[in-house]
Amino acid sequence: MATLEVDSRGLRRARTRSLIQLAGLMEKAKLLETFDIELGRDMQKDPKMKEPIAALFKGLLVLNEMAASSEVNLSLWATQGLEELRRSNRE
Repeated sequence: MATLEVDSRGLRRARTRSLIQLAGLMEKAKLLETFDIELGRDMQKDPKMKEPIAALFKGLLVLNEMAASSEVNLSLWATQGLEELRRSNRE
């Protein structure tokens, strides 16, 4: 039983770490600025956050549709994304 708890705790921590890293990418891409999302606000309880979060969510749904289409080359996006990350790390 203790092994299952340790494994599930480790998986939960790894998932949380991944979600935090994804949020960092959203910040690095300036999505928080674009959608007027202020860090430190409770996105579920603050009524002022409802519209910006809904707009960001719709944007992510559109991005998912684009990425899933046969017209998009994800390898090319990856190459271009790495170039942008390198460039932004130099600035």
